Amino acid sequence: MKQLQTNEHFQVVKIEFAAGANMKRHIATSDAYLIVEDGNALLIYAGETYELSKGETFLIQANEEHMLKIINDFKAWIVLANGAQIKYFEPGNTYVN
Repeated sequence: MKQLQTNEHFQVVKIEFAAGANMKRHIATSDAYLIVEDGNALLIYAGETYELSKGETFLIQANEEHMLKIINDFKAWIVLANGAQIKYFEPGNTYVN
């Protein structure tokens, strides 16, 4: 996970995962817009499973538990409020702006 841009309102984070990887169960402390650049993944969110692919955008509401299971090499951007955090449920995996 790499922060690309930030200003007084927003931060843009880039994520990249290889096929077969998982982004563990976590929350974001603000609404998060996931914008898929390339690849495919399953988003498990609010009791549903969504298949995401290139060009799709998905709104994940603040503090809603979710995770990604990567199908094909996956690249995406996440747009969050400046100062928002991504908090994982396993210790030692917190991304902080």
